Amino acid sequence: MSYTILFSCSRNHYYKHLFLLFLLLCNSLKIVAFQTPTDSLLTKEYTYLKKMVYQNAKDSSKAFKYAQTYLYKAKKAIDTLEIVNGFYYHSGIIQDKELTEKYVDSMILFSKNLKTKFYPALAYYNKGKIEHNKGRFKNALGLYLKTNESAKEVENIHLFYASKKNIGILKSRIGEHKTALTELRECQHYYSKFKKSKPMTYLSTLFALSDAYNLNKKLDSATIINTIGYNESVMLGKEDFKYYFTLNEGINLFDKKKYTNARDSLSIAIEEFKINEDRANLSMAYFYFGKTLTVLGEEKEAITAHIKVDDIFQEISRIMPNNRENYEILINYYKKLDDKDNQLKYIKQLITVDSVLHTNYKHLIKTVVQDYDTPRLLSEKQEIIDNLETGKQHSNTIISILIILSFILLSLWLINRQRQKQYKRRFEELYHKQPINKENKKQPELLKKKAKLAIPEEIIKDILAKLTDFENNLGFIEPYLSINTLAKRFGTNTKYLSKIINTYKKKPFNQYINDLRIEQSITKLKTDSKFRNYTIKAIAQEIGFNTTDAFSKAFYKLNGIHPSYFIKELEKQLQTTQNQR
Repeated sequence: MSYTILFSCSRNHYYKHLFLLFLLLCNSLKIVAFQTPTDSLLTKEYTYLKKMVYQNAKDSSKAFKYAQTYLYKAKKAIDTLEIVNGFYYHSGIIQDKELTEKYVDSMILFSKNLKTKFYPALAYYNKGKIEHNKGRFKNALGLYLKTNESAKEVENIHLFYASKKNIGILKSRIGEHKTALTELRECQHYYSKFKKSKPMTYLSTLFALSDAYNLNKKLDSATIINTIGYNESVMLGKEDFKYYFTLNEGINLFDKKKYTNARDSLSIAIEEFKINEDRANLSMAYFYFGKTLTVLGEEKEAITAHIKVDDIFQEISRIMPNNRENYEILINYYKKLDDKDNQLKYIKQLITVDSVLHTNYKHLIKTVVQDYDTPRLLSEKQEIIDNLETGKQHSNTIISILIILSFILLSLWLINRQRQKQYKRRFEELYHKQPINKENKKQPELLKKKAKLAIPEEIIKDILAKLTDFENNLGFIEPYLSINTLAKRFGTNTKYLSKIINTYKKKPFNQYINDLRIEQSITKLKTDSKFRNYTIKAIAQEIGFNTTDAFSKAFYKLNGIHPSYFIKELEKQLQTTQNQR
């Protein structure tokens, strides 16, 4: 392509853009249809005009005057952002729904190239709500997805969650119940912080959440949310909204098979929705009311309720996917009566319903998966990849630490395993060790050792004999026994007694006494079942130790295992021996 042709195309595109902008401005002037504002208002700042729009919000004629001036000033100044704000204020105060939609369309057209905290996200969101309320769910979802993306980009948390909530509601409608519940729980957590400032947003989120719990068959959780929502509606001064939780609890009670209670709740909801003219929820209430009456045996009244569902569909051309069953019920009823006219009538209606559901919901399934869930999952995947890349430099260190820790744990495990084997071996040695027959113990050879002691032979023989009696009579289990006490009883001095014990018993006095006590405890544990049931503290006291710790240390020093381990293994061994018999 030559430069001349390129320039010509660019210029034509430029003029085309100006022409479209001119048409849009003209169209917006027709929409507003106002006369030039007074000079006094034109001198006011945007902040003043905005303030007056909000102050007079309840009186649309007064508020309109200030919104009109705001938009006029913005267009005169060719200030795109303020033009969008002007359309926004008009859309909020005008009573005509068609005009409101035109103002919102103007918001989208003027804001699509902006990138502020509110635009174009707010424009997409408001248009999405309009499409949603008209039952054009395909268009609504597309606009909510644009809102979500735009709000996330500029970090507008409120609009992000507002679109997330409505996407969650649409997910519920197409059977994506599990993911819808996750989305709506996150929204409820967010909006609970603003329930006083934004009560209707908070309550409508609770309403959607209770429905999601019901669709996920978490019926008790749904009841909890319905109770909270009902009470919060009263506390927040939104009494009319409590009936929406009455409706949801009626449906929930039907699923819980509490049919009488379900009928009562649904009756209350029906009367309320007749008054406030919420036709969509009235249809849902009639549908479950009919199903409840059928179970309660009131078939004629049930069919009347199901017919009302069809009446509402013909009026608003909207129906929930679950309510498709309504027509199957009517067709089967008239088939049973052989009423071919009504049977054919509701078959035709079912075909129409299927057409509506196909138009609204088939596209939703594709869009939710392709344009919302898949990008979200890919985004989460990329975040994980980014985190892994960021942490890659630490990976070698972490791996080294893990290897070292694994080695330490393996070493500790091997040491513990080896120790357990040693404990088991030591226990076996103790268990099979026969007690020394003290009556047949040979008299120590005095001649070989008396020269070393420099103690008269008669004294050595006397003390050794007394030690034998001392051991046989269990004198060592006396608490607080000292070498001074024992020397006095033997009629000798501590020096002689200490030397003789060290030489002939081959251990110091304290160890000699402790070892005798430990050997006695082992003998008694083997032979006395009652003694085995004692606590370690009681066993220690029984054989002369003053503290549990002293007993445990002495036991371990002599045998290489703790008394608790010995008792536990002893019980196992004795039980095994008994079973073998």
